[in-house]
Amino acid sequence: MSANSDIVVIGGGLVGLSAALALQRPDRHISILESTALQQKQPGGLNARSIALSYASVQIFKALGLWQEIKTQASPIKTIHISSRGEWGVTRLQASDYDLEALGYVVESQVLDRLLLDRIGCSKGISLVTGASFESIEFGDHVNLAYRSEDKLLDLKSSLVLVADGTQSRTRSCLGIEHRNINYAQAAIIANVEVSKPAPGIAYERFTNSGPLAMLPLGGRRYACVWTHDPAASNELAQLDDEQFIASLQNCFGYRLGFLEKVSPRFCFPLHRIEALGLIKNRCILLGNAANTLHPVAGQGLNLALRDVARLSQLFRNQCIRSLDQPTIGELLDDYESSRVVEQRQVACLGDGMVSLFSNDLPVLNKLRAGALALLDIVPPLKAEVAMSGMGFSYGGNPMLRGRM
Repeated sequence: MSANSDIVVIGGGLVGLSAALALQRPDRHISILESTALQQKQPGGLNARSIALSYASVQIFKALGLWQEIKTQASPIKTIHISSRGEWGVTRLQASDYDLEALGYVVESQVLDRLLLDRIGCSKGISLVTGASFESIEFGDHVNLAYRSEDKLLDLKSSLVLVADGTQSRTRSCLGIEHRNINYAQAAIIANVEVSKPAPGIAYERFTNSGPLAMLPLGGRRYACVWTHDPAASNELAQLDDEQFIASLQNCFGYRLGFLEKVSPRFCFPLHRIEALGLIKNRCILLGNAANTLHPVAGQGLNLALRDVARLSQLFRNQCIRSLDQPTIGELLDDYESSRVVEQRQVACLGDGMVSLFSNDLPVLNKLRAGALALLDIVPPLKAEVAMSGMGFSYGGNPMLRGRM
């Protein structure tokens, strides 16, 4: 059995679903191949996993016509409070300084996934195939994909393939695109907590000698916590009972949110940066974690990928993809790679720099960190550059970053 699509998206996660919606057009057919059986999960309360969306990502979802639905279930970040544990320097980034309602928003990943799946389900030009395991890929005038579904080997021919199947991408390996794996020798603990004195609209980024600690508002008394240590310490902390874990986290974070009263089950995972050594191969493009897996310190993983999606949409918006010959599509993909690789590398290097600067206990660096945060707080142009970069506007000029297709 074989079928044809203009575009095939390998991977039905947040990046793959967003890419399909951004590239849909009345005269296009897009197929999404997802290896798992996707289920629309309901909001998870204290156990919910969450995502921080930059303001540029908000604009992209506005362009996709999804933002009003997302906003009703998202918590705004109006202030980012950045500090270094045990030192005097503090920086505060404020949305009001830039005449914005918020610098970004925090939304439960289940909510975002459900809204994207709902919109995919309403699209006549997008087909979502779940339980579809990628098998192989071959090139001719088009891309010939083989995948397995319900013990059947099926073929799919496409003019363009978007590879968004995650950090351990099988498709990337099959394409022969090599990657670098940078081991940070750190692990992140993910948990949600309830606090006695919530500060609506304020997100906290606290740098400690062991690594960064982020507390992101989820609405009400709930905060999403991302806490980084070396792997052994992270595993030990994650296995503490609730009372012991809360005591350790309270000691590290302090009492800016009052007492930490409840905590969800903890999830711990090692931190690596994966960097693909190329973004394109023939008619294939790497997206999301298949292209770049980043340290969570700056919260830029999904946000960077959405800006990549916005660039793809801009390049292919007025193209009849099925009629593009190899030289023409090669030029478009070269344009994409050259226009995106600069920001991708800068965002990755920024994250690496923050990890190096703020994850050690050298006395001289402790003082330098405090001085840098204090200086940043009193130099408006420098603070504005940091804020614009964090919101995803360092590389403008894309209509989707202005909320339009």
